[in-house]
Order: sequence, then C-alpha cells, then structure tokens
Amino acid sequence: MDFNSGFFSILIIFIIVYSLIIFRNVKGVNIPIWASMVFGAVSVLVLQIISIEDAFLAINFDVIFFLLGMFILVSGLESSGMLNHIVTRILSFAKTPNQILFFVLFVMGLLSAFLINDTIALVATPIVIGLAKPMNIRPAPMLICLAFGITIGSMMTPMGNPQNLLISIHSGMEFPLFTFLRYLFLPTITCLLVTFFILKRYYKKEFSNAVMSQSISSIVLDSSLAKKSSILIIITVIGFFVVGLVKLFGITTELNFSHVAMFGGLALLLISNKKKQITKGINWQIIVFFVAMFVFMQGVWNGGIIELFQTILPFDPNPNSPTSSINIIGTSILLSQVVSNVPFVAISIPILQDYGFSAINVIPWIALAAGSTIAGNLTILGAASNVIILETAERRHKITFTFKEFFKIGIMVTTANTVILIFFITFPFM
Repeated sequence: MDFNSGFFSILIIFIIVYSLIIFRNVKGVNIPIWASMVFGAVSVLVLQIISIEDAFLAINFDVIFFLLGMFILVSGLESSGMLNHIVTRILSFAKTPNQILFFVLFVMGLLSAFLINDTIALVATPIVIGLAKPMNIRPAPMLICLAFGITIGSMMTPMGNPQNLLISIHSGMEFPLFTFLRYLFLPTITCLLVTFFILKRYYKKEFSNAVMSQSISSIVLDSSLAKKSSILIIITVIGFFVVGLVKLFGITTELNFSHVAMFGGLALLLISNKKKQITKGINWQIIVFFVAMFVFMQGVWNGGIIELFQTILPFDPNPNSPTSSINIIGTSILLSQVVSNVPFVAISIPILQDYGFSAINVIPWIALAAGSTIAGNLTILGAASNVIILETAERRHKITFTFKEFFKIGIMVTTANTVILIFFITFPFM
C-alpha cells in the first residue's frame, strides 16, 4: 500500500473525528455527531487534503435535497399537530397494554419507513411518554419499544433512514424502492412480530400491573396546514412509487426521489402561510451532518484511508460468495456499535465498490442496509434515532433508560432479527 503525502494527516483527523463520535457521551460531555463531522470536513479543507471545488463536487445533492424535501413535509405535519393527532388517534384503538405495545411497534415502524426514522423518534417520544403515565407504568419500556419499532420499520425502504438512502443511491441499484420492498418487506414485518413477542414476555410483569385509562388526546393546531401537509405527503409517497414504476417499464427519465421530495417540500412552502414555523422545524442538524460527511469522506478517500480499512474490516471481498451477505450483516451489526450506523455505511460503500460490488450485486447491498439498520437494536449507540429518543426524554421530560436495560433486551431482539434476516436474505422468497 502506497502512502501519499496526505495519508498521515488524514489518518490523524480520521482518528480524532471517530473518537469524538465514539466518546460523544462520556462523563456528561455531549458532542453531537454533526459537530464531529463538521470538524473533519473543515480539517480536510484547511489542510488542503481536498480542494474547495472537489469538496463541492463530493456533496451528493440528491441525498441533501431528498432529506430537505422530506423534512419540510414532516415539519408541516408536526407544526400543525397533525402527526401527533394521527399517531394518538391510531393508538387510541388499543384496549390492553399489550395492544399498546403492538401499536407502538407497528404504527411507529410503518411511519418511519416513509417519513425517516430520526424524525419519528423526535415526534413520537413525548407521545409514548404520555401513554405510559396514565397506564401507571415506567416510560422506559415504552421508549425502548419505540426505539425498536422505528429502527426495524425503517429497514424496508430507501427513505426509511439515512444509511438506506446512501446505499440506494451509491450502489447504483436500478429500482431502489421496489428492490428494498421486495427483499425486506417480509423480514421487516416478521422482525416486528417477533420483537413484539420478545417485549411482551420480557416486560410481562410490568404490563400485567398496568392500568388502562383514557388515552391521551390531541388536537390539530392548524387545520389548514394539516390538510396541505397531509395531501402533499400522500402525493410525494405516491410519487416515489410512480418514479419506480416508470423506470420499471423501461422509460428513461432523470426524475428521482430527490426531485419528488423537493417538489413536495417546496410546494408546501409556497402554499403555506407558516413558512417560518415550518423552516424552524426542519432537522437542520442532519442536513449539516450529511454535507460535512460527504466532504470528509472524500478527504478520507483522497488520503488513502479507505485502502487501509480494506485490510482491517472483515468483509468478504467476493461479491459472489454465498457467505458474503451473512458476513456483511454480522460486520455491520458489530461495527455500527462503535461509530454508529450512518458513518459506518459511509466507510463501507467505497470499500465494497473497490472490491467489485456493483449494482447487479443487489443482495449484498440489501444486507448492508439491513445489518446496519438492525444494529440500532443492540445498543443505544448503534443508531442516531436511539440517541434522539434518549436525549429528548431526558431534556424535555426528565425521563431516561439505562444502557444496561436497553442492551439486555436489545441483545435478544438483535439476535432474533439477525436470524430472520439471514434466513430471508439467504433464501429469498420473491
């Protein structure tokens, strides 16, 4: 391996950035992941490991525009009170504690599949805390259930979480939405069902003492914004399927998910009279994180660090190996605990591409998406959505759950989910 002039500089920066990510919550010091990535991006620019022009070209604006468009739409739903109203209305149909558990898993899971899990984590945390109080149970089991639900549910679509979006774009797969649903719909539903039974049994004693009382209520704060946001969200999701169908029938078009999402987002801003409120509700931290990550990862590539990691990461380099996908799932689950799943996937994509994994090797890419996603069920640090739930509960409601409690139930859930994934990916039914 040849070391170029910027190798040792970028190696030091890489170690610093990932150390900040790994130890971001040590001794009360809370360093956001986006801030660590910004430090890395600025460092590679200052040290001229990457030029400003190359940095601009490194930014995948399809990803940025997709996230921005979706965040605008979800912000409209949240600001109007509609998202809260929809979720609490659905949950109101639950008549027993176990039904509440089931609804939280499936409702939040299915919502996260199309509205990005990090956003659902932020919106749903106060809702499930509100459900726990009248039931006279600890909020912790409900919050952990929420974390599992949005993690597993987000697995089955490219827009469910950021790492899936990265994989769907950079792998070159031809029909990402249909491909994800084809391979991951059944395992996602199965994982949710199995996780429900694990949670039901694990928290059996606590839920047996629960008291079912009047469910929490919610009102739509702005009916006009609620209607506009809801209609545009529906149109946007339909648009995702239309884009996939158009390409499926062999019609050549430059239209992609980012165009559809931005159309929906910009349309809402144009017709809404609450532009400032919607803009304020956008998750700007994730936007900044992705811009910085694209720049930083290009610096990492230019500095030769990816070649170094090819010799360290235990990936099976053969795309056609029957055990390749199993290897990818296991590696993804374990290493995502160290650096979180999105940064792990950002490192893994160029490594797999360098090994020769291409758009035709669909199953290994699906394995990377699925493995890095369910990694969030093992420990709190495995996914950003877990951290969002924990931080929201602690800061706004003075409620928490421990790393130990999450891990004890998480290791059972992750083990079961892993077996399910390996079974479905090794023996695809469709």
